[in-house]
Amino acid sequence: MESVSKPTHQHLPNPKEPAWAGWVYNVTFFLNGLLIFILIFENSFAVPYWMQAVGRMHPLVLHFPLVVLMLYAFWTLIVEKKDSTRWHENLADTLFLIGIFTAVIAAFSGFILSQEEGYEDNALFWHKWMGIAISIGGIVWYSFRHYLPIWKIPAKILAAAFLFLLIVGGHLGGNLTHGEDFLISPIPVSNETEKKVAIEDAKVYDDLVQPVLQQKCYSCHNAEKSKGNLQMQTKELLAKGGKNGILWDTTKADLGLLLNRVHLPLDDKKHMPPRGKVQLTDEEIVLIAAWVKDGSRFDQMVSSLSPQSAVYAYAENILGGGRTEEEYDFSAANADKVKELNTNYRLIKSLSAESPALFVNFYNRANFKAEDISALLPLKEQIVSMDLSKMPVKDEDIKAIAQFPELRKLILNFTDVQGTTLGELKKLTKLRELSLSGTSVKLAQVKVLEQTPSLKKVYVWSTGISTEELALLRKEKKISFETGYRSDTVVLALNPPIIENENQIISGGTKITLKHQIPGTTIRYTLDGREPDSTTSLVYKKPIDIAKNTKIKARAFKNGWYGSKGVDKYFFKSAFHIDSVRLITQPDVKYPAQKDITIADGVKSDNTPSSGKWLGYRDQPFESYLFFTNSVKAQNVTLSMLRNVGGYIFPPTRIEIWGGKDEKNLKLLKVLTPELPVKETPNVDNMVFEADFESQELSCIKIIAKPLAKLPAWHPGKGEKAWVFVDEVFVN
Repeated sequence: MESVSKPTHQHLPNPKEPAWAGWVYNVTFFLNGLLIFILIFENSFAVPYWMQAVGRMHPLVLHFPLVVLMLYAFWTLIVEKKDSTRWHENLADTLFLIGIFTAVIAAFSGFILSQEEGYEDNALFWHKWMGIAISIGGIVWYSFRHYLPIWKIPAKILAAAFLFLLIVGGHLGGNLTHGEDFLISPIPVSNETEKKVAIEDAKVYDDLVQPVLQQKCYSCHNAEKSKGNLQMQTKELLAKGGKNGILWDTTKADLGLLLNRVHLPLDDKKHMPPRGKVQLTDEEIVLIAAWVKDGSRFDQMVSSLSPQSAVYAYAENILGGGRTEEEYDFSAANADKVKELNTNYRLIKSLSAESPALFVNFYNRANFKAEDISALLPLKEQIVSMDLSKMPVKDEDIKAIAQFPELRKLILNFTDVQGTTLGELKKLTKLRELSLSGTSVKLAQVKVLEQTPSLKKVYVWSTGISTEELALLRKEKKISFETGYRSDTVVLALNPPIIENENQIISGGTKITLKHQIPGTTIRYTLDGREPDSTTSLVYKKPIDIAKNTKIKARAFKNGWYGSKGVDKYFFKSAFHIDSVRLITQPDVKYPAQKDITIADGVKSDNTPSSGKWLGYRDQPFESYLFFTNSVKAQNVTLSMLRNVGGYIFPPTRIEIWGGKDEKNLKLLKVLTPELPVKETPNVDNMVFEADFESQELSCIKIIAKPLAKLPAWHPGKGEKAWVFVDEVFVN
């Protein structure tokens, strides 16, 4: 009889495969085909508004297929022979099928998410294509698994390649979400390379502000992932801001975008850092706000701040707690000698419990004698700080002080020192800080201190040095001269006034109200676009009536103060209620706002394109009808629009206003040709276009606004189409 060999189970479909597996396989096969199709036409694919939620699900679904497929690949690698007891085909097939089904769901949602802005192109490219390769490769492997025996080399090579794709693709996704160093950031830096900064050498931005931004902001605003086109990893990029403009503005009550987003409620989608991320502490928020208020300087030293300032207190907590005490190379003093030299008017103590260094404070001016300094010479190798404030120390006593070679800090405030022997201090090669406040020293004596090799800071407020001479000292580079606050010479600037009206749309008898927190302040304002001055501009005395669209500009003035920076706000007059709106052309799916309702809902959007309140047009003009149940006698149509040069949002090239009794009987009332931005034009602003025409009865108005077909050569997106954004239309 002719023998017939039985086929092995690895080469044929599993007869025990459940019925549902076929359905899952077919759905997975279809979704992979759909994924390939939209990839081919990616440039023409626009994500519908409702589908954006599918993309946001990507972080929720991607981890499951990663784990399942890695488990299957590992399982394939450890099976060493045909009849291995480690292999359970039914369980393995089920595991693999679930893995490839969830993988295509993750790949599809990831593709939708990739259409959003804010991701670095190169990293996104590789992560996207690795995810697609995993999904398509998985369905192919599953389809032909019976022809790839898992105990043979080809299957193991395929499993190893799959593991590589899963690990690298997952790592790139982590970089996009959390930043390049997310994986290794918890690993502490070795003691040898850790940067240790003394508070006197620290900079406000480099050593205080930037570490906060690195921990709380860089993961979403870096070269790999730049949400809102904002990157923070360099000072230049931070100062540049993102598509919503610069990050700080001291003329605004909330100090601008950065602090505004930080203070939003945690549930607000614009709150930063986003919900789920580590939030800024109250101290960190105060630090950043104080830095912005003080001019957001990148070169400001912590030592230049008042010790009473919030930033200085923060620096003491952070740098004081994170840095190690200075290491001293001398041995500790004899404890009995220290005890012997301690008296009721002279205190000698160690800097800390384990430190050999000593500091000395003198008390009781009436009992002080010059010999009290020389008496400390047995401890001259251990004393690093000496406070002689308000003691009757004279110039000749400086020679005794110069015999303490380890001295780092010397305080001579309100002593009898005239400064004639300050040159003796050059013998103190380790002296870093000297305070002469309240003494009679002159400029010539203080200039001698430049010969003291290690001296970094000298306090000279309330001395015999004139205001002009103090100004010269502040220009010194080698030594930082702290000259203190002089109320007779410093003039402060007022804060800008506050425009109390929040609603920018005015109707009926609404009036504009201004105020200032400081009593006796004069608020001057203009309504014609000019900058207010202290002499000719209108003085605010009572709430202001608005008869038409008006931009109010205001400044505050007061004797003995510098005038404030300006504040401004545009108010729209809305005389006629628009009964209904019909959009002729539909907005882009990315910026649909509330469709027809948007034009006349009385809600003015902020300058954020993603606010959900802007109608966005790019591939076609904005065209709309406005209808009035009863005709109105109109002579003005005003369009509220947005300019965001970095976000490709430009003014329209042409605006047409048509009017008549109905949509079939319209005539051209006005044509506007707005001026296009140039390279120097401010990035973000709310634009207002007013079309005035002869007063007439109208029941229907048609508006057309045509977007710029090609961005100019100076723009990064040169040659591409520009956007037109509209949020409100007013008829007067």
